[in-house]
Amino acid sequence: MEKNVVRRAVPEKVGKPLLAVALSIAAIAAAPLVMGPSYAALQPRLGAFTLIVVEVVYALFIDFPLTAAYVAVVSLWFGRRRNPARSAVGFVAVFFGLILLCIVLAPTSDLLAYWALADTFPTAGAELVSGLGLPTAAMLVGAFVVFDVLLCATGGVTADVLAGGLRRPVGEPHPGAAPGRRTGASIGDR
Repeated sequence: MEKNVVRRAVPEKVGKPLLAVALSIAAIAAAPLVMGPSYAALQPRLGAFTLIVVEVVYALFIDFPLTAAYVAVVSLWFGRRRNPARSAVGFVAVFFGLILLCIVLAPTSDLLAYWALADTFPTAGAELVSGLGLPTAAMLVGAFVVFDVLLCATGGVTADVLAGGLRRPVGEPHPGAAPGRRTGASIGDR
């Protein structure tokens, strides 16, 4: 009964976007604390590859868990996702959109410039293009974006499976299990 009250108080069409924006802003605000120093420390050692290496590392340590957290919270709050990968990609679209908005609006605000890593990211990008050439740089950045989106979709599926297990009563079969077959036995099932 209580769950229905919460669901009516915050409809899914409002709750999901608000959660996506809140998590994205928190991550964007926190990113300069770790990514800026990483760019500065790795630029002399990695040269042209600094941008790709830092972005891949932080895709693994920021984007993947952030997307997993989003899908897990949405799954626990509103129920299991019919397509958790699509929910994850929707979150990533909001996240990337807000990052691009920060980059575009960086000249208008010191805070947005800080969030957009305006002191380190352009240098790493210029080094990538000058060291590898524009076609190779564009191919690497495109491949990274595809990797990041697929990684986040995987995080969404993983989170939905884990969060769905938390919502499922003990002994109830997994939704993907064959009819009449019990799966995921636990101590309470014996």
